[in-house]
Amino acid sequence: MYNQNEDTIKSLIAQYQQRIYALVLYLVGQDQDRAYDICASSFTEAIRESSSLGQKEVFLLRLIGVTVEKCRNIKTIPTFDVIELLEISGAEKGQLLIVLKALQTLDFELKVPLFLRYQFNLSYGDIATVMLVSESDARIKTAQARAQLDKEIERILSNT
Repeated sequence: MYNQNEDTIKSLIAQYQQRIYALVLYLVGQDQDRAYDICASSFTEAIRESSSLGQKEVFLLRLIGVTVEKCRNIKTIPTFDVIELLEISGAEKGQLLIVLKALQTLDFELKVPLFLRYQFNLSYGDIATVMLVSESDARIKTAQARAQLDKEIERILSNT
């Protein structure tokens, strides 16, 4: 029996699984098992709660919102082992390590708008939807998070 809804679900998972998994890894540390569990349960919840799976943008925002909520109270353990697996130069790895260290110092509420804006390229309106704030608050939170990240990067660079 052919089920068009099943194909839609498979398509949504294939389209978003890597991005959601990366978001979870950034928010909860590099615990891959925990990240997998959060991703799986986030997809399940978002699919169950979506009235129309055909609206990809609506589904993505719901999925991100569920994922962020599931990550909110998890304590992170920063590890940067995956950097060694990247096929980039030593200088680029050093720069990436500095940014990752700076990101780890940020509170969860500061990390979220940065990842939503720069990893998912969400508009401020979409960030507001996910974070349950006004669009102007989303702009402010994103700018504050970026300023704090820049400050942390400068602090790290001045100590090296």
